[in-house]
Amino acid sequence: MLSPKVWNFKPPQHHFSIEKRDYKKIDVPDVVTSHYFNHSVSLVLPDTVRIPDELWTCISDDSDYYRINGLNVFELINKEFIEAFVKTGELTLLSIGHKIDLDNSVAITPSGHLILSLLTEDFQKLGLEGKVSFFDRKVHTRRGKSQKGK
Repeated sequence: MLSPKVWNFKPPQHHFSIEKRDYKKIDVPDVVTSHYFNHSVSLVLPDTVRIPDELWTCISDDSDYYRINGLNVFELINKEFIEAFVKTGELTLLSIGHKIDLDNSVAITPSGHLILSLLTEDFQKLGLEGKVSFFDRKVHTRRGKSQKGK
């Protein structure tokens, strides 16, 4: 599905890391699929003439990516929405255009967990219980809440 309206996205900001991995190990596909919110993966295969079939299969699966503007977070807890998308495993969601350590963010994992990463002020206004965010270990200005879709 390559509609011009959904295909012409600016490339996302990215994180660069280097890991030396043995592509022959069986866990490589599991490692890639366990990182729910990867937008892209770059591989450097020095002294490699041909990409191994297992690696090519792992990274070349086609997927759809949609951007939805103006979605209110309360709509994510609508019973019909949860039944249609969350429980069937048909949804991975991540708020974009926000920095997780500076802004309010929301995510839904493929396993159905709703994750809110909120500024402390907004967290307290909502009256939620949670814990200090990983991204705010030093100056406690952020709170997080994770809830499994029911």
